[in-house]
Amino acid sequence: MDESNKIDRKEAIKRTALLIGGAVFAPNALGVLQGCTAQPGVDWNPVLFTNEQAKMTTALADVIIPADEYPSASEAGVPAFIESMINDVYTDEQQAEFLEGLDAFAEKSRLELDGDFYDSTQEDRYKFTYSENQNSLEIQRDQDVPFFLRFKELTILGYFTSEVGATEVLRYEPVPGMYNGCMPFEEVGRAWAT
Repeated sequence: MDESNKIDRKEAIKRTALLIGGAVFAPNALGVLQGCTAQPGVDWNPVLFTNEQAKMTTALADVIIPADEYPSASEAGVPAFIESMINDVYTDEQQAEFLEGLDAFAEKSRLELDGDFYDSTQEDRYKFTYSENQNSLEIQRDQDVPFFLRFKELTILGYFTSEVGATEVLRYEPVPGMYNGCMPFEEVGRAWAT
């Protein structure tokens, strides 16, 4: 075998991350490579999360990807996917950081919304989440990625690697045929999953 064609695991993860949309938090890319995918359904029994953290995760994921003509993040099984990634792929340190961020997000929303995030109105949840997103985008390059951006990345990753995201929202062709790299987007209508 030609040694010049070999790539190491780090390079494979990096290339995969680029393929699915840019810079992805490394443990998230690793989790997908290990086969973590969202399973459809809103009912799940948390293993790592407390019931409050599970409700928070479900409500926040549904603000990021609400139901419209396609199922919401929770209907696609994203909250269970997020917990699985945190429990099975993240290191103990990363797991503690995520849970601390989730609890801090819940506490901040509780103070600003005068109640739990998941019990507030859809409009209030959206406004609070929008504000958190804007604040998270103002980070400097040398700062750690804020909790909200990691959560958003996990939500999007879980949704578009789920069966619903890959086959209903994105275009999916189980047995690809001819490749046409110069086709107007209007003829396709949606981005390709595979």
